[in-house]
Amino acid sequence: MRWLLLVSKVAFLTIACEPRLPELDEIEELQKNLRILSEKQGANSSAFMTTALELARKEEAFSKKYPNHPSVPGLLIEAAEIYGTHFGDAQKAVSLLRQVDERFRQKSPLAPKALFYEAFLYETMLSDTSKARQRYEDFLRLYPEHELAKDARLSLQNLGKPPEQLLQQILKQTPSTQP
Repeated sequence: MRWLLLVSKVAFLTIACEPRLPELDEIEELQKNLRILSEKQGANSSAFMTTALELARKEEAFSKKYPNHPSVPGLLIEAAEIYGTHFGDAQKAVSLLRQVDERFRQKSPLAPKALFYEAFLYETMLSDTSKARQRYEDFLRLYPEHELAKDARLSLQNLGKPPEQLLQQILKQTPSTQP
């Protein structure tokens, strides 16, 4: 029992003595505000967009100031999602995702998601099938058993096909319900 009490005290002191980074507090507050703004005003409101841009910039700044902090991959992916989804800046998003892939490959469980998302942006927003193919193939070479591997294979099979052709393909595969 004394041993458990001692371990608990040491763990508490370790956590309590760990310096809390004020930048992370600011980021967490902005994330919270963004969720509230999304619910109350919508993702297209000017307040949401202003807060989203501030959050993405703070996440980038944090990743530069603390490049090896364990939160960096998640923050860079979130910033990439903000730039890509809300501002239509796929190039900026790809740049941030590339950092996650290059700096945290095999070090973070978020690295595969970053690489897949990068390939997806090349395919869908940048219409660069060559780079999309390269990044999907990189993904499959590095993470063949990842949960997104099936999606990467499917994307490679359909890369460059026009939507009409994909729709026809889906309709052919769907069993007919006619008698």
